[in-house]
Amino acid sequence: MTKTKTKSKIVKPAPEVELDDEFLPPAALPLEPVPVRRVDTSMVLDMEGFGGEVASALIVNGILAYLSVQNKGVNLVAVNRLHTAFIPVRIAACTTSLDMKQEDVKHLAAANGVTVFLLDDGEERVSWYIPATEYLERAKVRGEGGFRLDLDEHAEWLDKYEGHPGIRLTFARLRA
Repeated sequence: MTKTKTKSKIVKPAPEVELDDEFLPPAALPLEPVPVRRVDTSMVLDMEGFGGEVASALIVNGILAYLSVQNKGVNLVAVNRLHTAFIPVRIAACTTSLDMKQEDVKHLAAANGVTVFLLDDGEERVSWYIPATEYLERAKVRGEGGFRLDLDEHAEWLDKYEGHPGIRLTFARLRA
């Protein structure tokens, strides 16, 4: 074997920097908080934030969601990852029963859409993701030109459409 010599690097000392004996005082911070500028959302008509909430839940479950820029028809469109299939979605906030206008749910059922109900009882929010055709089969006509689905009467049936399991069941064709 032949011996090879390795060269060691010569380290030069860093140049000395002279420091002043006096340091600058820290910059004064403003006493009043600076106002935060809100993002312009004038094109998205989701003033209550329901569309954003449902879109977030869909995205967590592997489904793309696009919010609507119209205030008639659907609130958002759910789409598969390849953008080859979509489902229109209508969102309704409720307090005691699952209510929706006749014109909204009939158009949605014709398009194989989904009705999403958000129930806020003060402590927590519960959501149901129900195919519009199934909602029409079970809901009763109410006097004001709409449909109503009683929570107590259909509690067992509604369990399968509640929350994230309801999303996976209702939007299964988009997840495949």
